Amino acid sequence: MQYIDGLIDVIALLEAEGVTEPVVIHTDQGSVYASMAYNELIKDKNINRSMSRPGKPTDNPVNESLNGWIKEELFVDFKLDESKDPIGTVKGYIKYYNSQRPSWALNYDIPDLFYEKYMNGEIEHKDTFNKRVLTEVPKYVLKKMSTSKNENDEKNEDVST
Repeated sequence: MQYIDGLIDVIALLEAEGVTEPVVIHTDQGSVYASMAYNELIKDKNINRSMSRPGKPTDNPVNESLNGWIKEELFVDFKLDESKDPIGTVKGYIKYYNSQRPSWALNYDIPDLFYEKYMNGEIEHKDTFNKRVLTEVPKYVLKKMSTSKNENDEKNEDVST
């Protein structure tokens, strides 16, 4: 029920804030997210579903890691479980995360400063995602199939000579 309750909270927050543009909710393939109850809640809302592809754990690792760090910092450093104002605590954490917390992935820059440098053209745009090739079959499976096929071809050559 915590997932359903969480979704109900998100919907209430969106409605209270008067959000009119579509919102994307991304989840893994967990049974709760595929359930009729979960999907009934968003049926008439301006929420678009996004799910990781089956057998593609690489679709979501960055989000999973980020969520893990955020949860740990919220509970350990920001004492969310002891807070009398959890929404204020989360908002404070978001401000801290974007304006004060150095990020290893950004070469120890702060997200707000990194974004500013990027927008000013001080950081090269690498366009890494446009170079990605998405496949229905996971890449590690394709690689394994290719390796097995090459090994079988080599064995067949040895037998025929």
